[in-house]
Amino acid sequence: MSRTDDDALRAGAGAQESLDRALERAAAAGTLLVALDFDGTLAPFTADPGESRALPEAQSAMEALLQEQDTYVAVISGRPMAFLRSVVDPSGRMLLSGSHGAEMHLDALGDAAEDMELRLSPEQQELLAAATALVQQQVARWPGSLLELKPTGAAFHTRTMDDQSRCAQAEQEMVEAFEQLDGLRITPGQHVVESSVHSATKGEGITAFMQATGADVTLFAGDDVTDENAMRELGPHDVGIKVGSGPSVAAHRVAGPQELAAALTRLAGLRAGR
Repeated sequence: MSRTDDDALRAGAGAQESLDRALERAAAAGTLLVALDFDGTLAPFTADPGESRALPEAQSAMEALLQEQDTYVAVISGRPMAFLRSVVDPSGRMLLSGSHGAEMHLDALGDAAEDMELRLSPEQQELLAAATALVQQQVARWPGSLLELKPTGAAFHTRTMDDQSRCAQAEQEMVEAFEQLDGLRITPGQHVVESSVHSATKGEGITAFMQATGADVTLFAGDDVTDENAMRELGPHDVGIKVGSGPSVAAHRVAGPQELAAALTRLAGLRAGR
């Protein structure tokens, strides 16, 4: 084994030990909030976004955490609330934030909780229609690309493009087209360019959940650029986990959804045994 390989193994072992200690600290918290992104975090990416589902191990770990006293599970996603309610949390036991923080579902907190319903102004509705039209034009130009219409925006997906070598070009064109619209928030991601007519972010979503639950420790895991807004809201005693590659302010990292599912399973076991 070369010195480089040996150094890499030691670094990997050290990172795992650091994550293990963070999970132990989170499991011992008085009140624990476990907040998670969906696509690329709980669920592997799929060609059709509508077919995406959380890995069974991750879903089981979330259900196990929900059994524990003073433990809340939240999903904070760019997905519409309707998708989160029907696919991610059909039992209605989780805290949900959809449309990048613009929609909030707080039933898990009890009768006193109030959901935040999404209402677009006439100007926002007009802007959304214009953004949707731009994505439709781009989809017609790039075979295999997809439009995903959300309550607050339109997303351009390139993961299914026929010519994968030109994804970056297609995404850049989409960004430039979106830039023609004043007031539209543009967020490039992994094989996607998101747009939103609403100013809410995942940072606002996780902050609302942290305040509502009174969490002593919050664990958040996410994979994409939009998740960094939530990572930045974490305090020194909280746990941030970056899923996959790319820059992040998170202190910890796992390779992908399968590894995150294993970490959540470990956390659920520690929480049950406290």
